[in-house]
Amino acid sequence: MVSWDRTEYKEIAPCACGKGMVVRLAYTEEDDWNRSRSGIIGEKIKCENCCAQYHIEHVIRCYPCPKWDGDGVVDKAYLVPNSIYIPAKISEKRFDFSIDEQIVSTFSYEEIYAARADMIKNRYSTRLELESSREIVSIYEKRYKKKKLVPIVDMLSCIEQRYDEYGWTQEKLAAYREEEKEMIGANEREIATAIAQSIPLEFRRISNDET
Repeated sequence: MVSWDRTEYKEIAPCACGKGMVVRLAYTEEDDWNRSRSGIIGEKIKCENCCAQYHIEHVIRCYPCPKWDGDGVVDKAYLVPNSIYIPAKISEKRFDFSIDEQIVSTFSYEEIYAARADMIKNRYSTRLELESSREIVSIYEKRYKKKKLVPIVDMLSCIEQRYDEYGWTQEKLAAYREEEKEMIGANEREIATAIAQSIPLEFRRISNDET
């Protein structure tokens, strides 16, 4: 069982008016494999003037990083006027498609029909003429570690027969993504507007016995 060594500490940041401060109690943890993680236990605005006008919100961004180099999260705190809030970030929807759903959402009916005909005609994946045929074989191989054409042809035949039953065709998914892109863009602008009216908190670490 992995054990974590925990260190708790205080941080302070100037408040909006400069007459008080924002106090944060935070922690860091390290395990036996030199992995680290950190977090916030609590925050408080210690200024009567700012406490009446602002509240604390966080904007969290995620980025890829190795497991031994943290959790890939950047957490930025702001003093936000009480009359507004920072909207939650909207992200692109992820679909957990089965392989046939993935193919239907990626290729048109005409492409699927042509790919099946290409596979029947050429019999081997190395002889396929169409790019869509090769892409479908690649999708199948990633799922099943195989690329024999017979089961793929059978699958495409079933897809053709049931095509109207699929909820996310290539056309429907493309239209959804276009609407989603506009929605995400509007959301990003709303976040930027709220942040522009807020005050970023710049914390510095202090000893636990400091006030």
